[in-house]
Amino acid sequence: MKNLAGLCVFVLVACGSKKEPPAVKIDAAAVNALVPEPLKAKLEFVEKSVAEERGRSKTIYTLAAPKTWTEGDSKMKMFAKLEPPSSDGFGNFTGFQFGSNCDGKCEEKDWAKVSEKVNFAQFRGKKILKDEVGKTSHLMVVEDGDDTFITYAWWVDGGENYYTCRATLSKGFSSEALDPRAAVPAFEKACQAVNVKNTDD
Repeated sequence: MKNLAGLCVFVLVACGSKKEPPAVKIDAAAVNALVPEPLKAKLEFVEKSVAEERGRSKTIYTLAAPKTWTEGDSKMKMFAKLEPPSSDGFGNFTGFQFGSNCDGKCEEKDWAKVSEKVNFAQFRGKKILKDEVGKTSHLMVVEDGDDTFITYAWWVDGGENYYTCRATLSKGFSSEALDPRAAVPAFEKACQAVNVKNTDD
């Protein structure tokens, strides 16, 4: 659980003009239907937006996310994230992270290959529960000790960057705490339906 957490960092490189992916339907009700009954009180998904700010550029990610999760430290806007309240009793690594990446110069690249190197290669050799590569996306679900990592990367053909959503679900330390890993299917569905809006002030 501990040794992999340090690897789970998005390599975020500020880009110039970004080509946004097509809008997708955000269906919080469908996500909620995948939450097991014991977790429904703590994991009620609603449509939420979270911002990533770099200088005058801002990227807003909108998706179905747990109602009580917040962005945490308001000073850390360079990283778009959502975290559960400590009262939920989930493991310390539990949360959502979102990002955009150029892996160097922002120009058209083979984003399937780039995202494999940056986001997915670190999990090869771990217990991979799901590994689905599409024409413009890649979903991987990995179990490692007390943690489950859901990583989704997506891009636009001809685009100068790609986007990532990661949900980390960690078992809490208390034997009485509910285990968020039972809701993996809900977080998978949420990560695969994220709308992106780029603005330059």
